[in-house]
Amino acid sequence: MAGKPSASADKAKRAAALPPAAIPDAKSGANPVDLAIICGYGQFPAEVAAHAAAAGHRPYLIGIEGEAGDEISAFAHERMAWGQLGRLFRRLDELGIRRVAFAGGVHRRPEFRDFKLDWGGVKALPRALAFMLGGDNTVLSGTIKLFETRGIEVVGAHQIAPGLLAPSGRIGALAPGTKDIAGIRQAFLACKALGAFDIGQAAVAEGGRVVAVEGLEGTDEMLLRIARLRAVGKLSRKGTNGVLVKAMKPGQDMRADLPAIGPKTVENVAAAGLAGVALEAGHTLILERQVTTAAANRLKVFLHGIRPQEFA
Repeated sequence: MAGKPSASADKAKRAAALPPAAIPDAKSGANPVDLAIICGYGQFPAEVAAHAAAAGHRPYLIGIEGEAGDEISAFAHERMAWGQLGRLFRRLDELGIRRVAFAGGVHRRPEFRDFKLDWGGVKALPRALAFMLGGDNTVLSGTIKLFETRGIEVVGAHQIAPGLLAPSGRIGALAPGTKDIAGIRQAFLACKALGAFDIGQAAVAEGGRVVAVEGLEGTDEMLLRIARLRAVGKLSRKGTNGVLVKAMKPGQDMRADLPAIGPKTVENVAAAGLAGVALEAGHTLILERQVTTAAANRLKVFLHGIRPQEFA
């Protein structure tokens, strides 16, 4: 996500920063780490780590090669390739870490040729292949089970940083109007219907109909599609119309891949000519919240938290 991190996040990062060479094994007892964060791309892993550090934890970040960015360098960290499960579990044992969280996105699901399998990966391969053939929920739940079978507790990013969860009601300076509420209802119901098939977590409604749903391309690409439709006259070019809704899939495990927005999402919403964003309260994350809210206010985009019972 674009945007300048908050001062508090910067402070927490500086406090948590520790070069990997200074991380001891669990036997030394000095500067122990107590939480591993498996990191994909984006600002999210660093933001979760900053919240963890501010709460008194000593996070250790494990970046996925080809996914995790330079943001994780502010913390004790190392990088591992897909398939290095043996190395990963050995490292967790060496550090005495029994709690793990997942944070950040994955640009694409790895194919078999992308795996750099070590012996631990080879042993886990039959089980991994069984769930890699499913949808996102199947992959994530299967990954969580791999850790749990090793006696490692998997916690959700929302448990580490509950302040990232969207609240109910108005979040920014603007509130949705009556027309917007009708669109929010349509898009929210579309999200839940799509989610039941493990497809996506976002939809756009405008002019009394759902005009876009999120697929494998992700939210930002879906919003670019809306902008293109508006540019060619398929959608109204007058004023701002339509709403983006993000909601958790039915039955989704909250410990991985919660829907999220950040400053870039707000910028793309404005560029697509939409009036605002509605988020399922308590089940959606707002990354870089101060920056995101400021961007929404500046671009005259509403941010609003909704609860499922509002549309029952």
